[in-house]
Amino acid sequence: MADVVLPDLEVAPEPPPSGPFVWLRENMFSTVASGIMSVLAIALVIVSVRGLLDFIWADGRRWDAVTFNMKLLMVQGYPADQMWRFWVAIGAVVVMLAISLVIWRIGSMMEPRAVGKLLMNLGGGALLVAILGPFSSTPTIVIAVLGVVLMAAGYALRKFIGEAAKKPVVPVLGLVGVGLLLIVAVIHTISLPFPARDPDGTQIIVQEPIAGTTTWPWTIIILTGIATYVIFALLRRVLPIGALKTVLTTLWVLSFPVIFLVILRDPGIDWMASFGFMTEGDSAALSMNWLIITGLFALVGALILGFIVRPSTGELGRVIGGVLLVLALVSMAIPMAFIYRFLLFFLALFALAAPTFGGGGGSNRKFIGAWVGTAFIIGLTVVIVDTDSLVDVPGSFFLGGLSLTILLAFTSIILSFPIGVLLALGRTSTMPLFRLMSTVYIELVRGVPLITWLLVGFLMLPVALPEGVEIGGVMRAIGAMTFFSAAYLAENVRGGLQSIPNGQYEASKAMGMSTLQMTVFITLPQALRAVIPALVGQVIALFKDTSLVTIVGLFDFLHLARAVIPAQSQPFSFLGSIKETLIFAAVVYWIFTFTFSRISLRLEKKLGVGER
Repeated sequence: MADVVLPDLEVAPEPPPSGPFVWLRENMFSTVASGIMSVLAIALVIVSVRGLLDFIWADGRRWDAVTFNMKLLMVQGYPADQMWRFWVAIGAVVVMLAISLVIWRIGSMMEPRAVGKLLMNLGGGALLVAILGPFSSTPTIVIAVLGVVLMAAGYALRKFIGEAAKKPVVPVLGLVGVGLLLIVAVIHTISLPFPARDPDGTQIIVQEPIAGTTTWPWTIIILTGIATYVIFALLRRVLPIGALKTVLTTLWVLSFPVIFLVILRDPGIDWMASFGFMTEGDSAALSMNWLIITGLFALVGALILGFIVRPSTGELGRVIGGVLLVLALVSMAIPMAFIYRFLLFFLALFALAAPTFGGGGGSNRKFIGAWVGTAFIIGLTVVIVDTDSLVDVPGSFFLGGLSLTILLAFTSIILSFPIGVLLALGRTSTMPLFRLMSTVYIELVRGVPLITWLLVGFLMLPVALPEGVEIGGVMRAIGAMTFFSAAYLAENVRGGLQSIPNGQYEASKAMGMSTLQMTVFITLPQALRAVIPALVGQVIALFKDTSLVTIVGLFDFLHLARAVIPAQSQPFSFLGSIKETLIFAAVVYWIFTFTFSRISLRLEKKLGVGER
């Protein structure tokens, strides 16, 4: 019988070797040099972590300086009986955040094996901390047990679920909700160090639970946020998503000034009288003044804008806008109430934008309605700011600590963004006057340190102001930081504008777009998208630079941690606790800056920065 030749059969390749030892050999010990460097790096990490843990858990560490002064660090001298205002403000933000997560569908799904990997990493990190920490310390034992539990749970998720572990079925926000519930459980059970005195008067440190004035507000806020998210997630299919997005966007824009100017500041305004419901006393006069002024500006502005947006007006509309802008700038040098200056300035901006955003029909009405709403918001804001606060606190401002840091940072960031964009457009403009003015401003401001501009704002600005005009210390700090940040932000935006290909400009002109339309709809969005990393870096830098206001006497978060608490001697002495308070301050700053960077990465990924 003849030999039968069988064809060669293709055999599936063997899976590559895997495991922790293979990973170590390929990534850390592939060569002699990499092995030596890996060993040295591991030794450096071990020594550093061990030294940090020894410092944290060493006997005599004054962590009670942080726990006892937590209210001071957060809000400084804000009255205890008015703290409900902070809880209301935080609760409102959490509720809006929960609704926004549902409406904009924020949050992805994870595979169970990815969750298991995360738990194993957290458990491994906790176990490493326990191994390197003091063995006799109770927290070390607790952390070691927690690490073992997390690693066991993660291993189970990765190995014992089977193929189901590869399907993305675990909601990320569900994990966040579980974490928040764990936080609720922890704050009701954990004990923290607080100072006390024994019977003979010697100061000692005792472990006490967190006060109910802190635990219960946080519990209510967290549970309310979770309940709000679940309710809106269940009702999302029947909700008017478009209208809710508009309402939420408006609420987010208004939330910052409302929280700081109304809820926390508590201006001494008779709100019924301020809206014209009373006709007696000073409140009625205040009501009539701001309502009449705002109403007249709104009416006259509506008539002017209605004329400008007409197609037959043509270039005359831009001329009117330019004249109004010149009048607004001239008004800054003429003694008059701030309400007139602000209303005239914003009317000029609306007039300049009318030919571009006015449109026709319904767009015209929406644009004019936006002006009327803006005019009344400006008038009411001026009245609120010009009214003394009813919150009785020591010092010249009603906020301090971390709340003051947040106010300085976010206000400066919000105000510097439009100024920086205008400066960038001015420096790239073909008009020599605007280009020269923008260049001089940017180079002058960037050539001097921020601390110098803060001193200028506090020492020289009051001398230059017209008689009878006073600006508070916090507002002067915000002004200096805003104009300083705007100069750096302008250069970031200018770099983005220069990255736009010339074809974009030529195509826009070929479509008949005006310069303003081309800038707003074509070039500026692409420029801002390209420089998101630089803009976020500027935000992070400005947030940290708020600590410089300590030079001009403002009690921000770092100043309290660095100078105030370590100098306390009554009723308890925290002398020498500067290391503990500075470490706590560093952790808080890191939490904020890390959050900014993660938001930036998410935004870059969504917009495809660097990918398309």
